[in-house]
Amino acid sequence: KLFVVPRDIEKFIHSANACRIHVEHLHLHPIRLSLTFTQEWSRRNQETEGFVFFQIIRGMASISEAPLTFTSFVVSHAFESPTSLMGIISAHYSSQLMSQLLSIIGSLAILKAPADFLTNIGSGVFSFFYEPINGLVKGPEEFLQGLEHGTQNLARGIFVGFVKGAANVTDLVTHNLAGLTDDFFVDERNAYHKMMLYGGDYAASNKSIQDSLSIAGACVARGFRSGASGIIEQPSMYASRYGAIGLVKGVGKALVGAVVKPVVGVGDGAVVLMNHVSEATSDKEVVLKIPKRLRRALSAVSSGSSVKISPYDEVSAKAQKIVTGGETVDDAYLGHVQTSTTLFIASSQCLWAIDNKTREPWCIDWAEISNFGFVDGRYMRIDVFSNEGIHSNIYEMSSIQLADLFGLLSMQVEKMGNCSQIGLGFDTSDGSSSSGAMTSKHIPGVKSIQRRHTFGSINKPLKMTTIGITNEKELIRRCRTRVKELDSSMNDYFCRLDEESWLLVNSWGQYFTGLSSRRCVIIGIINGTLEPIQIKSAKLVEGGSLCYFIPSSEYDDIDNILHPGGAI
Repeated sequence: KLFVVPRDIEKFIHSANACRIHVEHLHLHPIRLSLTFTQEWSRRNQETEGFVFFQIIRGMASISEAPLTFTSFVVSHAFESPTSLMGIISAHYSSQLMSQLLSIIGSLAILKAPADFLTNIGSGVFSFFYEPINGLVKGPEEFLQGLEHGTQNLARGIFVGFVKGAANVTDLVTHNLAGLTDDFFVDERNAYHKMMLYGGDYAASNKSIQDSLSIAGACVARGFRSGASGIIEQPSMYASRYGAIGLVKGVGKALVGAVVKPVVGVGDGAVVLMNHVSEATSDKEVVLKIPKRLRRALSAVSSGSSVKISPYDEVSAKAQKIVTGGETVDDAYLGHVQTSTTLFIASSQCLWAIDNKTREPWCIDWAEISNFGFVDGRYMRIDVFSNEGIHSNIYEMSSIQLADLFGLLSMQVEKMGNCSQIGLGFDTSDGSSSSGAMTSKHIPGVKSIQRRHTFGSINKPLKMTTIGITNEKELIRRCRTRVKELDSSMNDYFCRLDEESWLLVNSWGQYFTGLSSRRCVIIGIINGTLEPIQIKSAKLVEGGSLCYFIPSSEYDDIDNILHPGGAI
């Protein structure tokens, strides 16, 4: 007879017999898991749209507490190659997983209500027949006691099953209704649920009826408060962004929210009360599902959404808990750097610096950071805006820690108030320069080499005279006249632009005080290229305030051309 032999049979035999290892005793203990998967609404990401894995995840239904049990794997004196041994172990677990698919299907969230109802009634029916029969074996008196106890269990099972099922259905309905409202309400609701789940007082197993009533009342109040505030906030927010069409959309959102949000609040409160009643009535011990460890923290590798998969790190998990406020704050952990004196944590919104001894945190928004960079190769200097001007914070650390912290800060450089991409790093000679400072090297388009200056360094309150100023247009006219005389041939050009900017902000704040208090925001543009730039328009995309246009002398008012070195 002829047999067809695969071409790679020799390679297969060689790989199966090569590099064998002897394991005297291998014992993998049993594993018991409770799988919960919640499908939340999210915006589609173009970067992951083509991956089959994410499409499968998006199409999965929500799963609630699916029990998974895997038996132990025990083998003695195994003599196999690592590849073969891993295949045997993987087949051991995969075969058990396939046999438990029905239990996973039975744990779908949509089937949770009827499943809980049948489970509770089933246990009551079992007790109704088992208790009298068990008592009849012992005697007539025990039979009557068993009949009484079984009847009580049957009634308790029906009542708990009905209340628990009603709570599950209500929770599912309110969850879907909340999706009809705005993202802020959904995030607030999810954060509150996490706080009830993981918070010490909320998650206590010995909650009284007063505690549950307090939580239910807070849910109802939150729904009505959010619905009422949305009537005012939603139309104005959408109108400022999208105009007349946005106003119509905002009114529609506000009306839907005014009806749906209170209903969701009442539903959440009802779920809390029904769960309390079912737990208090049931004779089963309530076991709190508290995580064994904090949620894994994934460090960011760039300013985008990319993260680095790394082994579990407890310090990173604790840093993430600080940033998110125990899953109650809408912020994201990016990374941390631990030095001998300070723990630095970078999040999507803030920079944290926590003293290792006092544990006192210092938290500042990225927009309040002016500059950052190295000093003498041993220090990191971070300049922040304050009421008294620029305030510098200097921290000593190793070269590796300097590089790691610099990388975290660089990810958020676009969010900082005064960080320039020109000449990153401090001047190590005197330590007075900063990453946001315009250095003394020549900048393309600027005619003269500028003196070293940091924008914002002169921001100090000054007592100004407003004699002769009758309205805001006069204040702008005076500023425009002075700025029109400036050009890039001056070696203090940047310093004088900064002075005029602060002079306008300071004067504006003193002129518009009391009941007519208003704020002034200045955005500066300097043409640091060798090409002219045409400015087509200057207007606010959102809001109704006036936008004034104040150019330097190197701006052509007729053709709207900003020449090299010119400023606006």
